[in-house]
Amino acid sequence: MTPSDAHALADRLLAAFPRLAGLSPASLDRLVAAGRLRCEPTGTVLFSPGDPCEHLPFLLGGQVGVYRLHPDGKRILLYTVLAGESCIVSSGALLGHQPFDAEGVAHSAVELLALPYAVVDALVATEPAFRSFVFHMLGERLSDLMGQVEALAFHRLDRRVAALLLEQGPRLAVTHQQLAAELGVAREMVSRVLRSFSERGWLRQGREELEVLDIGALRGVAAG
Repeated sequence: MTPSDAHALADRLLAAFPRLAGLSPASLDRLVAAGRLRCEPTGTVLFSPGDPCEHLPFLLGGQVGVYRLHPDGKRILLYTVLAGESCIVSSGALLGHQPFDAEGVAHSAVELLALPYAVVDALVATEPAFRSFVFHMLGERLSDLMGQVEALAFHRLDRRVAALLLEQGPRLAVTHQQLAAELGVAREMVSRVLRSFSERGWLRQGREELEVLDIGALRGVAAG
């Protein structure tokens, strides 16, 4: 990597992860020099259960879905990692010297900087700004997961389906099974809710396509 390339990558890293701005110039240079830039297309499985974790990823572009797999083949979306975020599953596996216990899938073309464990360990031990970044990231992700658990445990499914349609709509190129995977429920349960919405004139269903027709009605359902 040329000095100009390293400088440009450092600028991108700081723009995406502003909490790293407190790093010393030497530590930032070390992070950029040790990191491996990785670009992958949509649909790439970035890690699977049982894989060893050897790097901490810094997502510079794209989206990654992190799923928990079940023996019956179902997947539950734990959370989505966006550009400017890292992954608590990766952090936990790396710092705990454990293999991955989830699956990471590129929801779009992704670009990430993978930092080897030896450098992560050294920066956590010697750089307060990096240590603060790691702890802050872990805290944010734990809060997100608690919200997901609350939604699974307490919110009615029709509210959750309505909220998901509003978030991803008004036109969605998606199957009932894909929606069920994101919500962590059986496909049949999602199909019943969608059929109810369609019968009320709030939603149009096509082949692997949904169109929200009454945003106000779905907002009312999502709000309870």
